Amino acid sequence: MIRTSLSLSAVTGKPVEITNIRAKRDKPGLKMQHLTAAKAVRKVCRGSLEGAELESKRLVFNPGNIVGGKYDFDIGTAGSVTLVAQTVLPILLGAEKASTITITGGTHVLKSPSYDYFENVFLPAIRNMGAKVKAEMLKPGYYPKGGGRIKIEISPSNLRGKGSWQKGTGIRAMIRIANLPLSIAIREKKVFLNNKIEDVRIREEEALSPGNAVTAWKGLKGAYVPGEKGKRAEVVAQEAIDELKAETEDVDKHLADQLLVYAALAEEETSYSTSEITEHFRTNASVISNFLERKIQEDGKKVIVS
Repeated sequence: MIRTSLSLSAVTGKPVEITNIRAKRDKPGLKMQHLTAAKAVRKVCRGSLEGAELESKRLVFNPGNIVGGKYDFDIGTAGSVTLVAQTVLPILLGAEKASTITITGGTHVLKSPSYDYFENVFLPAIRNMGAKVKAEMLKPGYYPKGGGRIKIEISPSNLRGKGSWQKGTGIRAMIRIANLPLSIAIREKKVFLNNKIEDVRIREEEALSPGNAVTAWKGLKGAYVPGEKGKRAEVVAQEAIDELKAETEDVDKHLADQLLVYAALAEEETSYSTSEITEHFRTNASVISNFLERKIQEDGKKVIVS
């Protein structure tokens, strides 16, 4: 709700006030990744921002003009760099000149897309709609210290509605391991091989905090499972495989949600099928309706934005 509201406020020029932020959570109010996203949006469109403080439950944003250029955002924690990126991306696609942004924080953390999902599932999907964007990971970052860094290059783009989506010819996977025994990644890869999935890469890296992440994808469907203390490597890998194999439609249930903003901003109609219409999807659709006069329809597993 926060990220979509800020993005569309900047794009449409409509001021927004958000109250009772995360009120039902154990620790309500803005977290560092939300705060960084809010400040990033204000920076790229020179707007004014009230309530931009840690644990604030109210945020007021008055947008200015979108200004492309070079930006550097540091979350300061292991907050998700991909969620911050997804907040500013729709805005900078509408800038008059190209932009380069770097974001520092967590690249592979809980409850957010991993960088590998962002690069191999999310970005190809919005490129299919006309977005001119490319990204690279400069350094991985895991909980609790973060310190990961990504770089994204964005060119002004006209988004177009789409109804056809690439299927992918086979499952691919990326296993990342940092400051932990390589044997963990090797055990995870063995699970993929036992499932007759052979396109599996292992990246052994240095990071501020130890971490392990498994991302698998096929076309525009992906699954990400982070390793956790006490969770066997074999379980991590198998969960990623099972989650991906459950996705049999055009896009996975998370991408179905993430594409909504782009579909709403695109010219003409966009349609796709997905495995599940989540409550997060419905909340996102409701927020979008406050800014744009687009019709978002659900018909079973089909989504139509017209």
